Amino acid sequence: MTGAIVLDGGTLTSTAVATVARDGASVELAPAARARNREAREAIAALLERGEPLYGATTGVGALRDRTISDAERERFQWNLLRSHAVSAGRPVEPELVRAGMVVRANQLGAGGAGVAPALLDRLIVALNDGITPLTREFGSLGTGDLPALADIALALLGEGQVWSGNRLIDAPAPAPPIRLGLRDGLGFMSSGAMTAGQAALASVDARALQARWLEVAALSFEALAADPVVLDPRVQAARGARGQAAVAATMRELLAGAPFDPRSPDRLVQDPYPFRVLPQVDGVARDALDDLDEVLRRELNARPENALIHEGRALPTGNFHAAEVGAALDSLRAAFAHSASLIAGRVSALLDPRMSGLEPFLAGDPGPDSGHMMLEYTAHAAAAEVRSLAMPMAVQSVWASLGVESHASLAATAAVRAAQMLEAMEVLVATELVVAARALRMAGRVPAGAGVQRLYAAAELALPRGLEDRRFGQDVEAARSLLGQTAEGLG
Repeated sequence: MTGAIVLDGGTLTSTAVATVARDGASVELAPAARARNREAREAIAALLERGEPLYGATTGVGALRDRTISDAERERFQWNLLRSHAVSAGRPVEPELVRAGMVVRANQLGAGGAGVAPALLDRLIVALNDGITPLTREFGSLGTGDLPALADIALALLGEGQVWSGNRLIDAPAPAPPIRLGLRDGLGFMSSGAMTAGQAALASVDARALQARWLEVAALSFEALAADPVVLDPRVQAARGARGQAAVAATMRELLAGAPFDPRSPDRLVQDPYPFRVLPQVDGVARDALDDLDEVLRRELNARPENALIHEGRALPTGNFHAAEVGAALDSLRAAFAHSASLIAGRVSALLDPRMSGLEPFLAGDPGPDSGHMMLEYTAHAAAAEVRSLAMPMAVQSVWASLGVESHASLAATAAVRAAQMLEAMEVLVATELVVAARALRMAGRVPAGAGVQRLYAAAELALPRGLEDRRFGQDVEAARSLLGQTAEGLG
């Protein structure tokens, strides 16, 4: 399987998750990963043969952990666990998000803590490679394992429920030969936050790409207003010693390399307003939040989250399925991006202010009869408000479930959904700044000289209408949004 993503239980990355989930890359399970799963399964069989209790195999689950499951009941019990936990409801989850969760779970199973039926693991790999994506729905996970979604996935692999095949929903095909469940296969498959981790991985990839684009757009705004690049000076960053701040300032210096600036200009203010002056400090926090999320995901994508964890022949009770760390990292990301959103909206306002730009109010061609970009300030601030509204941390909430046995939840699954929604609003906001900055540059008669922004500006000149007449500027924003959605290699 040339070019396949190898799932070895230890090296899966967010980028690889996105490649499988979105681009349809094939996967293969490393022999060592397959062996680890088999060895864990053999350890479970040995534990049960010795008569040792095992949660989810010889006992019920949750508050029913005090109920005994006999050997004769075990197969029916594993099916019942999957069926009773398949409680997802609401809108269907997008297939790419389901595929992200599937590849994460396959990799985690290869880490060797679950010991599920080899045929079930093989079926998961085949489904990924054949583009068969189980249907699951948005509500059900509390961030203490994505039990409902993973139950839906397992059942579909076993021939129950529905799957996406292309753009059609069809009945899940039954495996041939049928897969028998035993030991603790049902719980072993479900005991993970793989769906949340997969969605967080996609959000991480998208957020990093978006920040790269918004810094390019910010550099265009710097040139449009001839903002003072001294705030990006390495000496300024060293005085603070903040890692993310220094990295963002370095990126901005690269983008603006070669751009002229005359600090002795008679109409220069002694310093620029916050949307320009504190860009490294604010966007540096977003950069740090992204790095922190990536570090959390490096662990989570390759974790052994099962309860109980099968390790060296023993079954160790664990709470590794609890996604508090992922939830906290996603909360931090949304909070950091909310700060940046306010700053971006502030730059839009500055570009439209004649006291800052030296241009006509709202960049209107004929102020009065023409309103120019007056209302795009509303669009920008509405998008920024949406981002801020989605920054409420899930950590301020919790739940009480299963008769109080499960008395805490991370709600990381909700945090991941909110992160994706936040990124959509940020895309609109960044696109709005691009539209306004491009018009300001045109009206000022400036062609950006910064080495890192010329390609984006040239692409914007082709994609956006050049006329100064009033028109439906929302269409300009959508054109800019489409442009920014392209890869950097595709620009120009």
